[in-house]
Amino acid sequence: MAPIRLGFIGLSSTGWAAAALVPPLLHPLLSDKYTITAICTSSQTSAIATAEKYSKQFGHDIKAYYGPNGPEQISNDANVDMIAITVKMPLHLKLVTPAIEAGKDLFIEWTPGNGYAETLKIAEMIKKRGVRCLVGGQAKQSAALKVAKQLLEDGKIGRVMSSTMVFGSGGSGDFKFWGPRIAARDPYGADINNGATLLTIPVGHNLVALTDALGDFTEVTAAGTIRFPEPMLVDDHNQPTGKTIKSTTHDQVSVSGILSGKPYAEGAFVNIHCRSALLKNPGEKGEGRTLFKWIIDGGDGAIEVAQREQDGEIGCYISMTEKNVFLNGKEVPWEQNELNLLGNEGKAWFEFAKGDDGSYTTIDDAVRIHRVLDAALQSIQEGRRVTLT
Repeated sequence: MAPIRLGFIGLSSTGWAAAALVPPLLHPLLSDKYTITAICTSSQTSAIATAEKYSKQFGHDIKAYYGPNGPEQISNDANVDMIAITVKMPLHLKLVTPAIEAGKDLFIEWTPGNGYAETLKIAEMIKKRGVRCLVGGQAKQSAALKVAKQLLEDGKIGRVMSSTMVFGSGGSGDFKFWGPRIAARDPYGADINNGATLLTIPVGHNLVALTDALGDFTEVTAAGTIRFPEPMLVDDHNQPTGKTIKSTTHDQVSVSGILSGKPYAEGAFVNIHCRSALLKNPGEKGEGRTLFKWIIDGGDGAIEVAQREQDGEIGCYISMTEKNVFLNGKEVPWEQNELNLLGNEGKAWFEFAKGDDGSYTTIDDAVRIHRVLDAALQSIQEGRRVTLT
């Protein structure tokens, strides 16, 4: 079977896509399933440099598109089967539209759209055109999640009574979005209207895992506050620029609700607390801090999914690094096989390549999660419980 020919919009020589999304494609498990044939950036200089870099890595010439017409041109490239959207979330809808119209399959980094309505619009366009879509909710691929789900399905803790998840977003390194420090080159997360918030991104990523294991929300009660209303802008070295910015994005968020859909967790109560700015400097590991902990209490015991000590701020999402799993206080190991060496991003690519047999986060999953996120924001703004029907 011929490899899927990828065209990346937003891929550069550095950044998230370069660090996490592309390297797994070069692994032997994926190198015969995918190849990159084109890239598109806003800058001609960046596009040419990026194309040269990946042409060497993939062993063939990669076409470079750029400028305002670049997204449409790459979408209509006959040598591209699938478009990967890896730009700032507020631009997603604009950029997926020509790709869908051209009949290309899609990868869209989380979150696909700005809120429920926009994500639903993207989903409807995808279904109408009949293309496939891989959403970057890589938490679904977590080995720790799979172990926890198996324990639940095997009845190891009986009927689930409640679940508590507490984690932090960091606030240093590459994650300077919602705390006292905001990256001067990426201030858009400070504006709640852009939809790239603590609620939609960290909470959204972890909801992918939680709902996969325990079921969907039937009602939501949420609260949020802004502890850092005027964060400082910092440069790429985490040094203050002397400027501040007004933030309208909540940097402390809690989401509670009742679950339905899984026989072993029907009616279970869930509480999630996400905190920003736990770490101040790149590389910190948060000694003494709870960067990630997920407890599932059942009538016959408890499951805990916890941060590994060696992980820094990036480990605060279940999708980013693997976790330890404990059953009634005793660690339950997960197999470190070759597939797990791909990382959650690589495993998502692997599953999508299976076609209809693959298990990955779909655009329908994203719509479902965004219903919860929108309900949570409504609850915060209106100070009331929101029922999901």
